[in-house]
Amino acid sequence: MESTACQTDDSLLKGGHRKKKPSAFWWWALAVLVLSLFLSKRKMVQRRLEPLMEPMVERLQSMNINVTQLELPHGVRLPAVFRQENPPRPGRKLRKRGLGPKHPVIIVPGFVTSGLELWHGVACAIKYFRQRIWGSMGMTQSLIGDKDCWLQHMALDSATGLDPEGVALRATEGLFGVDYFFPGYFVWAKLIEALADLGYDANNIIGETYDWRLAVPNMERRDGYFTRLKVRVETTHQLHGEKVVVVSHSWGDNVFRAFMRWAAAGDPEWVERHVAAYVNIAGPTLGVPKAITALLSGETRDTAELGLIGAYLSDNFVPRNQRVKLFRTWGSGIGMLPAGGTAAWGNATWAPDDTPDMAARNLTYGVMLTEVRVDERAQAHGKAVQPAAEKGPDAGLAESVRSWVQHLLDRNDTDVDLVIKKHDVREAVDILVEDGGARFKEQVQTWGAVYEENAKSCDVDPEDPATWHVDPLRCPLPHAPSLQLFCLYGVGKPTERAYQYLNLQTEELLEKSEDADREQPQNEVFWKIDLGATDKKVEDAPLDRGVRASDGDGTVPLLSLGALCARHWREPRLNPSGMRVVTREFPHEPFQNLIELRGGPKSADHVDILGNAGGGPKSADHVDILGNAGVLEDIGLIAAGHGAELQDRFASRVRDIAAAINV
Repeated sequence: MESTACQTDDSLLKGGHRKKKPSAFWWWALAVLVLSLFLSKRKMVQRRLEPLMEPMVERLQSMNINVTQLELPHGVRLPAVFRQENPPRPGRKLRKRGLGPKHPVIIVPGFVTSGLELWHGVACAIKYFRQRIWGSMGMTQSLIGDKDCWLQHMALDSATGLDPEGVALRATEGLFGVDYFFPGYFVWAKLIEALADLGYDANNIIGETYDWRLAVPNMERRDGYFTRLKVRVETTHQLHGEKVVVVSHSWGDNVFRAFMRWAAAGDPEWVERHVAAYVNIAGPTLGVPKAITALLSGETRDTAELGLIGAYLSDNFVPRNQRVKLFRTWGSGIGMLPAGGTAAWGNATWAPDDTPDMAARNLTYGVMLTEVRVDERAQAHGKAVQPAAEKGPDAGLAESVRSWVQHLLDRNDTDVDLVIKKHDVREAVDILVEDGGARFKEQVQTWGAVYEENAKSCDVDPEDPATWHVDPLRCPLPHAPSLQLFCLYGVGKPTERAYQYLNLQTEELLEKSEDADREQPQNEVFWKIDLGATDKKVEDAPLDRGVRASDGDGTVPLLSLGALCARHWREPRLNPSGMRVVTREFPHEPFQNLIELRGGPKSADHVDILGNAGGGPKSADHVDILGNAGVLEDIGLIAAGHGAELQDRFASRVRDIAAAINV
């Protein structure tokens, strides 16, 4: 039988039939396997490579080669042996000053950066019981091995925002759930190390993880997270005899501020009695524009928030319509929609963070979404716009490239004519809500602060989740006169602020979609970021591949990072008890040469396979700032009871931006 099979195969080859190539799946599976084995052996490989690399390092230093000459296209960087300096240890520095632990530290992590493990699942996931399917190398294996199974378990119920039938993911608990995203990619590990150097241990550093997919009200409804966090703070205070210091990152700020409002609703003095300081690291206090794009078209730029995972949630693995469906089940995404309305984000003629160069060119960030209709573009050219990939299997590579390049050239010649409508933040959210349908609109009203600027009251009803979110520009901080509030964040990195979108929803397409599925007419994605739109004439606000950038930390715009901290939370209207508010800005310092790779003295946001993935000691990138030496030292001072030493440090236009926001 085997002989016959071999002969058949040989005859096919001799007959001129080409041998079938391995599918893309097997190439990816092989790549993941090799990467997994490589990571498991990286320390052994590093030990063997170091003696060989030392002469090369000396030679490269003398050559002063710029890293851009050697940059690899997929985020992989050269080994850690190229680094010349030992990383700083801020905790040891403070220890030498005679400082030590005073306040217990409670960590509230952010969006996507803590692990989720499987407790209940359908048949395809039985083998992953109590394993992480988010935040581990196993996540990569499960995604590539069975994408549909992975998506089924990562999604929440689209109606309730809770567990789907038969599926339950829960947050990996404790410090283990927040230290590393997967082996080698740190999140809170550097802070834990710095506090340990200062004298802390597992008794007075606590990681309060949660399921970051959930809307804030559902965190309490399903898991009792607010109740558990309240008990944790009270118990920790009692055990150590000191108020706690709470440190949050990113979405964790929105979670903890909602928690303080919830706790104060039952006892107005609770925050004052139990919390000594609150450290908000890179919190999107007014939301993020990219939440709109993720929910509208399933598109997120490759930012630090997702890091390497952005590649897996790309069109190569998960089509846009499946991403939209997944993201819309995550209530946390709704919670990050821009809050504050046009007073904060601007309108069709103005925005508080507009630059002078933008004003001179009649541009504004207030136009959050510029709409272009594909059918009108086609009419402008007298032909249908059809990417080469849609012309059928007979189109050759040369024709495909020529057609697509011509398409881009044609559309750039007619940019002005193609713009049919400009939308401010409220109108952009309305487009999203209309696209999502009635149920999605109800969830936006219940789970987010995007519509709260018109709310009549700032009072919180613990029994009414719709009151847990408020417009932070209208509703005050809790009564806590002795509490110190620190806002630490990065600046100087281009960050998504506004978008140019293609509207693919012609009447013909819409009718076809509705005929196909009357109950769910939004099963197709009719909006797409216009990747061909580029205009870099305005240096401080370039339009690149359909995204206009502003100052920020690469994920959250400066306006949302710092405006409240710089002005509004210092005024009696929003800070009636007079708590101390301090802003500390950290300029982003990317690497400059080969020796300053990721993990080096000025590295930013790239991955070193053999070394520790994560930003260097001066990175101010959205996630990598958790390894910034200055940030770690500041938190150490606050935890040691010396937060009064820290004063405002500004390196941006944030005070001018805040001054322009009036409510």
